[in-house]
Amino acid sequence: MGFGVVSLLDAAFRRAFTSAGLRPGSAAVDADTTVHFWAHRSLLRPSSTAATSATDQNQPRRPVVVLVHGFGPGPTWQWAAQVGPLSRHFDLVVPTLLFFGASRTRAPARSEASQAAAVAALLTGGRHLPGLGPGSGRRTVHVVGASYGGIVAYHLARALLQHGGGGVAVGKVVVCDSDVTKGAEDDRALAARGGVEEVTELMVPADTKTMRRLTALSFHRPPKYMPECIARDLLRKSLEGRREEKIELIKAMTTAGGSQLTPLPLEVLIIWGEFDQIFPLEKAYKVKEKLGEKATVKVFPNSGHLPSQEEPKLFNRVILEFLLKPSSSNGSATSTLTTAAVK
Repeated sequence: MGFGVVSLLDAAFRRAFTSAGLRPGSAAVDADTTVHFWAHRSLLRPSSTAATSATDQNQPRRPVVVLVHGFGPGPTWQWAAQVGPLSRHFDLVVPTLLFFGASRTRAPARSEASQAAAVAALLTGGRHLPGLGPGSGRRTVHVVGASYGGIVAYHLARALLQHGGGGVAVGKVVVCDSDVTKGAEDDRALAARGGVEEVTELMVPADTKTMRRLTALSFHRPPKYMPECIARDLLRKSLEGRREEKIELIKAMTTAGGSQLTPLPLEVLIIWGEFDQIFPLEKAYKVKEKLGEKATVKVFPNSGHLPSQEEPKLFNRVILEFLLKPSSSNGSATSTLTTAAVK
């Protein structure tokens, strides 16, 4: 398997999660749907158990951050650089979206709203995450999503707001290079940039040649060289034998140019890479218009579509500053960051 490079990376990323205090779990959120996830160990046990009462009962309950991944390899690959810094301040929940990894459903729905509904059921079901269940106190839950995961994050925030009550109070939302206003014209333009007929051919590549095109579009500074054996192994890791289902997810997206979007009554941070070729920078400002006056845009000048991976220190600092600062009623803003900000 690619001289073991991909399997070694997979083990290293899982180790980053366990070192941050996360543990894997699986929940049947309804009769048809099973969601795999990683969660902080404190969320996996009831707060009233004898084991926790002596040490934890007098401790303030930390806010929760939900990290929602996009297409590509699973969440351990996409959030490995974030879980350590974030776990120092928050309890984390990192779901694996349906048709990625071990998460699956027999239900026919494939929209990003159905993805969000499954994650919302995980968070609010009580028995799945006892630390968020009845008797655990009301927790603030922030939602962070990247690319496709950011579109799911928008719907997740709406689902949690509609759920109301229980142990979850929705906090802030971060969407990173996530075009919630995407329409058919955007898909055609992306397909043209990727040199394919249909956008599904690019986003769910069938061969390493197309995967290399996707990588070149995703990164501002793509790898200069990748051996073919490693590329094949990475493609298998990304598809996980679910290519047809992932194509269905893209075809079922309901963004429809943003016509169905309504502003969120929450503070929203919109992060965008200046050189994003998947969702070009101008889309950040269209997203801001749709998400309302509480939305703020921050542009990362040395990044493409994946600033969490290309500029992880800057990304982590920006996320932490946004999530840790007291909520504000001030208006929206737009700014461009510099790498000097992390020094």
